[in-house]
Amino acid sequence: MRDTTCLERLGLALRTAMACLIVSLTTLYGPKPLRGLITFPAFSYLTTILIWLSDAEPTYGEVLKCCVDVSYATFQTLAIALVSVLVVGPASLGNGLVAPVAVAIASFIVAFPVSTSLLTKRIAFGQIVVVYVTFVVFNGEMAHVVMLPVHVAASTALGAIASLLAVLLPFPRLAHSQMTRGCKLYAENALERLNLFAEVMMARDNTTAQVLIARAASLSAAARNTLKNIQIHHDRMVWERPDTRFLRRKQKHHGEKLQAREFLMRGMEMALGSCSSFPLGMSRDELTSLLEGPRTQIAPNSESTLKPEDRLRWHPEAGSLSTAALPVCFFRYCVELFRGDFLSLRQDSKCVDRGNTEEETHPDKEGFSTTKRVLDILCVWMARERFVFALKCSVSLGLAVLFGIMYNKKNGYWSGLTVAISLVSGRQATLTVANSRLQGTAMGSVYALLCCAVFQRLQEFRFLPLLPWIAVTVFMRHSKVYGQPGGVTAAIAALLILGRRNYGAPTEFAITRIVEASIGLLCFAFGELLVTPARAATLARTEFSHCLDALLDCIRLLVLCSEQKNQKMSVVTDLRKRQAKLKSHVEALERFTAEALTEPNISFVRPLNVVSYNKLLGSLSKISDLCLYVCDGLKNLSGAQPTLVFPWDHISHDLKAFEEKLNSSVKCLEEMASTKSLARLEKELQKRKICHDIEAGPTPNDNNLNMELGPSQDDAERFSVSFVMLLKEATDKISGDTTEAVFKSETALCLSSLGFCISRLMQETICIMTEITHTA
Repeated sequence: MRDTTCLERLGLALRTAMACLIVSLTTLYGPKPLRGLITFPAFSYLTTILIWLSDAEPTYGEVLKCCVDVSYATFQTLAIALVSVLVVGPASLGNGLVAPVAVAIASFIVAFPVSTSLLTKRIAFGQIVVVYVTFVVFNGEMAHVVMLPVHVAASTALGAIASLLAVLLPFPRLAHSQMTRGCKLYAENALERLNLFAEVMMARDNTTAQVLIARAASLSAAARNTLKNIQIHHDRMVWERPDTRFLRRKQKHHGEKLQAREFLMRGMEMALGSCSSFPLGMSRDELTSLLEGPRTQIAPNSESTLKPEDRLRWHPEAGSLSTAALPVCFFRYCVELFRGDFLSLRQDSKCVDRGNTEEETHPDKEGFSTTKRVLDILCVWMARERFVFALKCSVSLGLAVLFGIMYNKKNGYWSGLTVAISLVSGRQATLTVANSRLQGTAMGSVYALLCCAVFQRLQEFRFLPLLPWIAVTVFMRHSKVYGQPGGVTAAIAALLILGRRNYGAPTEFAITRIVEASIGLLCFAFGELLVTPARAATLARTEFSHCLDALLDCIRLLVLCSEQKNQKMSVVTDLRKRQAKLKSHVEALERFTAEALTEPNISFVRPLNVVSYNKLLGSLSKISDLCLYVCDGLKNLSGAQPTLVFPWDHISHDLKAFEEKLNSSVKCLEEMASTKSLARLEKELQKRKICHDIEAGPTPNDNNLNMELGPSQDDAERFSVSFVMLLKEATDKISGDTTEAVFKSETALCLSSLGFCISRLMQETICIMTEITHTA
């Protein structure tokens, strides 16, 4: 797979080099009228690199969308430039103080709309900088003022057209082909994991099983990346075939099916990871038959002996039900969900859903939802984020143009253009991005100067060394050291020296541009820190507290579900909403943790314990999946409630006690987090007899503290034992009934999997509390 990735990136590098070669040949050797129209070849290169290197794997649909975005940005710039010329006049715009103000105002206008893409904004920013700095360079004395925006638009169009030709030649790179390839890779990955699952269940000892589970976990991480790429390519297919709505619905449904399969694969992996001993006492023939359903779903073209009438044949015995058997039951549950065999329970649950919906629908709620929709629209229009982003762009670009012109009037473009290609609407690791861009600029400039020295007597061919350098920058774009910022700036730096003429001495230009880029990056960092001064480590800690609150909400709703004799689907729906909220917070925590890893360490600021937070992220992700499994299990069991006799009161009592302990622990941790002084923190710890934050390190009196924090593993074990005892009683009653055998086995398996999910959810919660605390 690694060889395939390298070949894929090499193909992208060749297409990127082809696009740059088209721009170079057109601007250097094209027809004279065309060369007279394209007076800003640097911006043609800039457009090409932004299209090809800003995205990881551009396809025809993505490049076509980028061309539309570039056209929209050009129309914006033309309108703004013409209005400013008519209102202010070219003579005033030639003033070194008026031009930066005009750049700041125009940037604010471009950045404020939320509907335009980031590429549209970046291209418009760059065009605005070129137009207004050109007025300053010529002091506003230009023969044809209206032609200046036209020249900028023509230079931009050349870069877009070159990118479009590169993605089409020698054969088009289609998103549909990439998506089909991604689906094939995912199927191979999933089949390999299923084979590993079978080996795990047949493992001779725990050590061998853990090694196999670790291999499956690495494959699971690769599968997540593959699914992300599939989703990206699916969105791009609309631009390739916008008229094929049926294909769009079909592909979307296929993508959702892949996500559902991956969810079940994670559940099977979680079940095997929870087993206490191996082997699990299943023969290879039984395993082959058990996993044949998932294999058929993953690889539909494979030969299968599975018949439609082959349904669940698991009949639980009283002696086989134990706490150690719950993970195996959950594994079977995931396998049956793969096959979609819970038909009788699902049909009954649909009737219950219909009844609950009819009971809970009122006309008053319709009016309330309409009012809420109107308020939501108003809140969107009054969103603070758009104003903050527009202000950041305005301040950064205005200052960059001002200081760039003050340093070197003739080359004042480069400070503003450096900021234009660096701005993003969300957060980013500011200092890391600035460092990568500066290093990329220096490396590209040095490479170009070396090539100028080598091709000193063959200046007509010095654009040829650009081709291997473009390939290098594509691989730099995927590296962890430089990333996308370093790769983009390294390519642009070399193109501006080797791909142009008549800009003066290369060495002098390279030094001037590095200084201008440094000025732009300083203004960029100032603008970012002005509007987002909080460090990612601080935001990660805050987001983690939000995750804990969302986790508490999920557990409270779980208690509410168990307290009700008849599981109303409205509560299950609320639990699903809380699970979605928890998942969103977990994703935000993952972003902040990754950003905190790239932040430079400051001596007087406490860094984030990234290792600890990665463990917390793993537990929170599992809890999010478990909540979804609980929702699905409760939904399946809702149809069996009239005939199911299960003592939910005991489950409710255990869950409520667990929730109360967890709630008090979270409150104590929040109070401790607000304690700034270390001495005061130690007094608070001794007073409450609880442990301290793991990131604070061991305290001097740590060994003298006898602390205990909230729920423990004993609570989860007691719940598992109690649940299994109640499950045995319920199974005996079901077995003694005259109900259909399939219905009995489905109900027993649903209850077993539900018990495993709740028990594992408690265990993961306890692991979180143990990780963020230190017990003496």
